Amino acid sequence: MDAHLRGMSFRKQKLEQLDFSEADLSGCDFREAVFEGGSLRNAHLKLARFEGADLREVDLGGLRLANAAQFKGATISHRQAASLVEELGLRVV
Repeated sequence: MDAHLRGMSFRKQKLEQLDFSEADLSGCDFREAVFEGGSLRNAHLKLARFEGADLREVDLGGLRLANAAQFKGATISHRQAASLVEELGLRVV
């Protein structure tokens, strides 16, 4: 997608099948948003906020450990958690 959406607010919004792959989401507010599908794969998330967001159905591929604190309090699925851990080079058994 490669969109430039810096600083936009999606707070408490229902986001259906939005593809934010490769998008610049720096400073965006996703607090308490509900993602129904879609992608954040390799998005630029510097200073974006996801507290309380429901991310269980979104593609989080490419999420970097440096961004992890921005997701404090967000909800993800077991499958997403395993995938994130594997991207860190750890094996899930």
